Amino acid sequence: MKLSTLRRAALLPSALALLLAASACAPSSAPAGTATSPSAPSTSDAHGIDAGAAAEVATPALALAIADRDGEVMLLDLASEERSTLAVADSDVTGVFGDGRLVFRAHADGDEASVEVIDSARWTMPHGDHTHSFRGEPRSLGRIEGDGEVRATTSGQRTTVAFAGGDLVLLAHDDLGETVDATPRLVVDASGPVMPFADRLLVPTAGSSIEIFDLSGDPAPGEGAACTGASDADTTRVGAVFTCDSGAVLFTREVGGALAAEPIPFPVEAPPSTTLSGRADRPDLAGVAGEVGAWLLDVRERRWTLLRSEVPLIRAVALGDDGSRTAALDIDGRVRVLAPDGEVLVRTEPLLAASVADPDLRDRVQLVVDARHAYLTDPASGSVHEIDHRDGRVARTFTDLDPWFVQQVG
Repeated sequence: MKLSTLRRAALLPSALALLLAASACAPSSAPAGTATSPSAPSTSDAHGIDAGAAAEVATPALALAIADRDGEVMLLDLASEERSTLAVADSDVTGVFGDGRLVFRAHADGDEASVEVIDSARWTMPHGDHTHSFRGEPRSLGRIEGDGEVRATTSGQRTTVAFAGGDLVLLAHDDLGETVDATPRLVVDASGPVMPFADRLLVPTAGSSIEIFDLSGDPAPGEGAACTGASDADTTRVGAVFTCDSGAVLFTREVGGALAAEPIPFPVEAPPSTTLSGRADRPDLAGVAGEVGAWLLDVRERRWTLLRSEVPLIRAVALGDDGSRTAALDIDGRVRVLAPDGEVLVRTEPLLAASVADPDLRDRVQLVVDARHAYLTDPASGSVHEIDHRDGRVARTFTDLDPWFVQQVG
């Protein structure tokens, strides 16, 4: 089996649709309300990392990309609390998602679809035993055209943007240039998320297995794996993890470059999770286990642990720290931090009582974590809470928002 390959220009003018804010790092002479592109020459650090026009910074330039129900995307700088507009509202926006650097805004017009790609120009990349952080000027990279619903899956510095109609676009952060005009495409018959991993593509096919291809669409060395109902895919420090009906499948890179697959079946103690979440480049993932509690997957040990809860949980995200803690939102609207044996280490007040009481708003609530904080969206009050997950203290609450999507970048 070979994935069909094609290249085509799929860029539509989007300068009128996007308002990109000038970064605080560098002044801009562009008129307000227009997309901007870097004017500085590409730069590389001492390790040879090409950051384009972005500057390397001492600490991550963290920000929240927040979208409202009309599709307007705003960038909230977490150091200065400055707010700037990345994209203005549009009536045909069907979804907004991100990969920790890029923000994607999906549009639909009948069966036709497109995705705007916005570079926040803030990112951190691991480099052995340390990391490098960069910050530049946000910019529009244009639109990608396709058919059907859109899904983005990220691993490291690559993201796949897959359309239900079969087209798949592979975005490599280091090769983005100024537009997505010449980005190569594949035609993929995928039945789940397509993960870029270790210079390969992991493709769920026919709803029952995951096959391995190279970036050109040719079969690659390594054995595929059985996986019925692939519903989610995540990258951890150990390898790539797919969530399947019967458990997880872990892909790791062997000596010589071939990929190996290993199943990690769900125990039968509680319902399985359909999605797993955790911090990027960390070894743990977590997901809700029906009304019983949460599942914690220690990818290093290939082990599931059931974190039982006396009240149902709505969201669960692994912190991936030395204590193997998990942050969770319960049905009462409280954030809990759980030990690996399920003990409640931290519990907040019911911050989201109104949002969790409304089924429509409950589905919109998002929980995002970093090394120190959890960010919890509250659609009912129009706010985002920043919670110190060491002690449960609400450090800040950002108000006057309509948070229907949130993604941390930087």
